[in-house]
Amino acid sequence: MRNSMKFILILLFVSLMLAGCKGKSELNEILIVSSIGIDQEEDETVIHLQVVNPGGQSNIQGGGSGGTVYTYTERGRTIYEAVKKVNNILPRKAMFSHMTCMVVGEEYARESGIAMIFDFVERNNQIRDNVLMLVAKNSSAKEILSLYTPIFKNPAESLNNRVEIASATTGISEGMTEREIINWMYGDFRDPVILGVERLDLSETGNEMSSLENINANNKTYKITGLALFNKDLLTGWYDENQTIGWAMVNDRVKDPFIITEECENEDGFIGFSVKHIKTNVEPIIKDSEITFQVNISGTAVLQELTCKMDVSDPKKLIDMEEQIEASIKEDIERAVEQAKKQKVDVFGFGKLVYEKEPKKWKEKYEKEWGREFANIKVDPVIFIRMESVGTRVNSIHEKD
Repeated sequence: MRNSMKFILILLFVSLMLAGCKGKSELNEILIVSSIGIDQEEDETVIHLQVVNPGGQSNIQGGGSGGTVYTYTERGRTIYEAVKKVNNILPRKAMFSHMTCMVVGEEYARESGIAMIFDFVERNNQIRDNVLMLVAKNSSAKEILSLYTPIFKNPAESLNNRVEIASATTGISEGMTEREIINWMYGDFRDPVILGVERLDLSETGNEMSSLENINANNKTYKITGLALFNKDLLTGWYDENQTIGWAMVNDRVKDPFIITEECENEDGFIGFSVKHIKTNVEPIIKDSEITFQVNISGTAVLQELTCKMDVSDPKKLIDMEEQIEASIKEDIERAVEQAKKQKVDVFGFGKLVYEKEPKKWKEKYEKEWGREFANIKVDPVIFIRMESVGTRVNSIHEKD
């Protein structure tokens, strides 16, 4: 028995030693796809594969030479056909498993829609479902992915970081992923939204590495803008930054502090606040044929800037500031709702809330006619913001200490 066990152990050891690495890929044999851009030109789909060169600017033998990132472009009747054509011009095998970002040109999103994109990525076993989705506002995906930006050599990495940094003005610290958008479109009775990205300067020099030597960073960068609104899979309109904050409030997406700036009352000047610790609860109230969504929001605020005379040690002034913030948030929510109703898109998931509360009534009355019913809903924002601090300075700069 003991000899048998020894024999089995020896066989296992020998098997492990002889086992090869079948299917392995060395760095000098692959191109890592960091992002995909999708555009439309006439009746054709144009694909841009942005790849990372693992051996770029290194002296590793066989690692390659040149820059660290390149964008390859091809076109076809479908996304898959265009991707297959790209393989004819790639010097190495493309690997999609590390892709982090997908940029869709505005024209493609309006004309072709995003449904075909998800059909392609869902069937590709290399592409992960947490890929960040963005829409190129007033531009093409190629113009975004062909731009060399300061600090980051890889535009895809730069895009992912900017979404979180831009949360101070958009209220959204985590962008929309492939998985989330698919869930919205096919499981949650709601229309999707996707963050927009817009180039600040469309000069031709932005896609040249030499442009990074210019100290003016605005000429070679882009910004995260408001949300793109979709009617099912077609782009139908845009939110501005304030409407985007309103959407984020209703959907409980505000995880990081964001900025609110208000005018001073009865005099020139402004007050700046950092609003944080936001919590949201939405309750549908169904009475007869009228549906009201009560949006309960609570949070705290910190005074960050004061350019007018105001005694912030006065408790009444603190209450006034709280009311200013609450009014600002309420306006953002109401504007976001009105724009959605105008575009006839339920980007808040209100339909799902009705279904969860009254499934029978939803099936009988609202499911088939929700697009029409949505235009008649009412939203009642109930907001409570508490001033947490006035910062390290009590008096205004216009007052003596």
